[in-house]
Amino acid sequence: MTGGECAEQPHAAGGEGSDGLSGSVPTPRLIRGVEHSIGCNQTMPQPEAVPMVVTLQGILQTAFVPFAQAHRVPPRVWRAAHAVMRCRTAALGGHVRRCPAGHVSEISYNSCRHRACPRCGRHRIGAWLDGWQQSLLPTTHFHVVFTLPSELHELWRWNRPALTDLLFRTVRETLLTLLADPRWLGGQPGILAALHTWGRTLTLHPHVHCLVSGGGLDPTGHWRPVRTGFLLPVAVVRPLFRGKLLAAIDALHTAGRLVLPPSLAADGIHPVLVAAARRKWNLRIAERYAHGRGVVNYLARYVRGGPIKDHRFVAFDGHQVTFRYGNHRHLDARGQAREDALTLSAADFLHRWTVHVPLPGVHTVRAWGLYAATQRARLARCRAQLPPPPSDRQLETPQIPPHPDRPWPSCPVCHQTLIVTLVVPRGGAPPQHEALSLAASRPPQIPIGGPRLHVQLTVEAGNGPRPPADARLPGLPVAA
Repeated sequence: MTGGECAEQPHAAGGEGSDGLSGSVPTPRLIRGVEHSIGCNQTMPQPEAVPMVVTLQGILQTAFVPFAQAHRVPPRVWRAAHAVMRCRTAALGGHVRRCPAGHVSEISYNSCRHRACPRCGRHRIGAWLDGWQQSLLPTTHFHVVFTLPSELHELWRWNRPALTDLLFRTVRETLLTLLADPRWLGGQPGILAALHTWGRTLTLHPHVHCLVSGGGLDPTGHWRPVRTGFLLPVAVVRPLFRGKLLAAIDALHTAGRLVLPPSLAADGIHPVLVAAARRKWNLRIAERYAHGRGVVNYLARYVRGGPIKDHRFVAFDGHQVTFRYGNHRHLDARGQAREDALTLSAADFLHRWTVHVPLPGVHTVRAWGLYAATQRARLARCRAQLPPPPSDRQLETPQIPPHPDRPWPSCPVCHQTLIVTLVVPRGGAPPQHEALSLAASRPPQIPIGGPRLHVQLTVEAGNGPRPPADARLPGLPVAA
């Protein structure tokens, strides 16, 4: 029997993933101070005290272990929480960089690179965004959103892998079938789809965002644009999507590959499917955009990093979490969603967050039609028939702003390239002052920057218990 969340039989506290979570998790530590005086009897001022910032990492470090002890947590959630709690801490190791002239030094810890980590996601989105902006056709695009009705949410919880595949497959068949019809387009479009499982307040809300090109390649190999100002009628798309998805769920249940929740074990699945069929499903087709970059920018926010980013947190006192969200039921004077704050208990917040931890091995972004990886030749044929895109200035996209987690590229005093002097092993204690002084006395060994942009700094170490906080582990010097 295949299933989703309940088929995993989540472990209780102390099971998988409990290793390394029972003790204290070191908090990120960044040393950016001045070690020597600067010319003209001036010294660089020490950084001012910064108020505590609420982050997902801090919330998990404080509240996740008690939450996991009281609830059944799947192994994938243990792994995600464990990765986020250790991200950019001494538990994952790192390296010490300093100015060749001795002005500044800093400790940079390694990242976890987990899809649910908001700190890692922001740095990996840029490459994904640049790649897709270069691949998009220079034509109009449409934004289409397919939403799973609330009647099927309980089935989704218990059969998440199977229903994720069904939802993607149904969306793909619906769009490609209708757009291949000469009444609507008569060609193969390019489609980029992204799955989001959360709402604005982190409640369960599975839906698929689709970026659809405003035209396609017809069977004769010619580009055919949409004839009118809209892509498809909602009244045509909605019943086809609803019928395909409900029929696929019924077929999955008939084949014995669907797990029924306890609440449906007595009556079966058919009353749920009938109730879902009678409801008007939420389907949205936005007006066309002059290009697809705006929608890609929107999708990029949620490709990695989980359902909530650190900038949305307002407060956390150890028991309650307050975060901001856009309330689209109340609009401001500009017609935009009003920003409200929601306060939840730590347990309620973690319950909502754990629901959206991505499944391992399941792609939440998929490309179909002309944007599929196997259609590069047809995509190039379409690009050759379309006019060149506008200048980059007209389509300029916002850059990811600098972030405190991003290391200094050079010394802020003398602008020389910072060099690596120490490597902190995994599970090691943060370097003490003596270690930093010893590293400062050594000659430069590996420059960071210039033509050598990336340096592999990997130190194999055991995954045993972390040394006590008072242990002095200066790290390993970088070999010349």
